[in-house]
Amino acid sequence: FFFDHRAPMSIDLGFGGDISIERVSTETTPDEPTPNEPVSGTLSKASLGSAPHDPSFYGSPFARTVPDRETIPEAGMPARYCERMIQDYHLLDYNERLNTSTYVNVVFEPEEERVAVMGMKINLADQTVYPSSFQLHDEVVNMLGHLWSVPQPADGQVAGAGCVGSTEATLLAGLALKFRWRDWYKKKHGLTDREVRGVYPNLVMSSMYQACWEKFFKYMDVEPILVKPSHKTMKVSGKELAEKCNDRTIAVVGIMGNHYSGHYDPIWDINDAVEKLNAENGWQIGIHVDAASGGFIAPFQDNLPAWDFRCKNVLSISASGHKFGQSVCGTGWVVWRQREELSEHVAVSVSYLGGKGDSYTLNFSRPASGVYVQF
Repeated sequence: FFFDHRAPMSIDLGFGGDISIERVSTETTPDEPTPNEPVSGTLSKASLGSAPHDPSFYGSPFARTVPDRETIPEAGMPARYCERMIQDYHLLDYNERLNTSTYVNVVFEPEEERVAVMGMKINLADQTVYPSSFQLHDEVVNMLGHLWSVPQPADGQVAGAGCVGSTEATLLAGLALKFRWRDWYKKKHGLTDREVRGVYPNLVMSSMYQACWEKFFKYMDVEPILVKPSHKTMKVSGKELAEKCNDRTIAVVGIMGNHYSGHYDPIWDINDAVEKLNAENGWQIGIHVDAASGGFIAPFQDNLPAWDFRCKNVLSISASGHKFGQSVCGTGWVVWRQREELSEHVAVSVSYLGGKGDSYTLNFSRPASGVYVQF
């Protein structure tokens, strides 16, 4: 057929009906590839400006461009095309709803997804600009503190912090315990600050720990002293942990829900063993409870002995908000028994953002998404 490509065309089908076809121009500018012309290299800015706004990425010139994965492109592409590319990459990933190996929540209510997107724009590090969002953070910390039976602080605010997963939470708890031990050890042995920094501390715990503790030992220069549990019980006893302690032990760790079998270490038994150990030797060893998996489950279990701050020697508890806390990936929490000699060791005062605020986290700038969803 010969017709004006700019005009609509009607075709008689011969059985009482017809179809209408609206022609689409195939004219191109010198810099724009024709529909069937292969493209290599990168598109120039001129061709980007004249590229057709095809709703389908694969019908656009961008899909025929050989991408350069090593350098930033000279010019970008429409957002919807980039989104389509990311979706297609994600399509090759494992189905997140079938991934149970990382214990991370992947199912959200529509309201949770909306507040998560809202939180992407909020920097929780800036308490002066976002005081209400940080108030939500503090309210969640208080809720967790009361859930874990923390002693009521005089000012009403529980010592704790929202973190990027339970890994950051355990690193913070471990650092606070290390600095607490360092002050005690320095006074006990009459050492200077420089001298005590040359003493290699240790931490005693079950060998069934998660990867965050491997990072703590390596990054924070602490010697791991591990106790291998019996395959019959899959947990360690207070007596076994106490036998490994000495005056360089910063703390004993009990795991509420180990990564291999989900068993709880008997924190109540560990507490009694540590109490006896400290009394006999004049030490001040405390307990950290790694409740990454069990922190949001144990409080609701019947007939479970005291495992939280009801135990005198439990100084800190960490938990993963994005596991059984059902928040978004990258949410964790640490709660301390008190500020004195614990969280104060990791606090950094920041005043250059318009007001004064204490930062307790290793990471500074971070979105409010996890806090919003957890709340």
